[in-house]
Amino acid sequence: METLQDATVKICELKGENLALFSLLACLVKALPPHVQQSLPDSFEREVESARVVCMNSAVSEHVSVGLESMADAIHSLLSSRR
Repeated sequence: METLQDATVKICELKGENLALFSLLACLVKALPPHVQQSLPDSFEREVESARVVCMNSAVSEHVSVGLESMADAIHSLLSSRR
């Protein structure tokens, strides 16, 4: 990034992309059969735990971990509302 303005624009773009992907995820979850929807929370928790381990053992900013937890909470809420 050349300037603070460029970085700010990129961050805003990434946030918008994140929201679009979350919206797609919600649509996909709604389209799944009920028995598959019921298995998603446990499967997701196993996968997100793997991601946490990768973050802990990598040279990433603490902001990555904060973002992971924030999105994981949102996805948990989405999956819980489908039960």
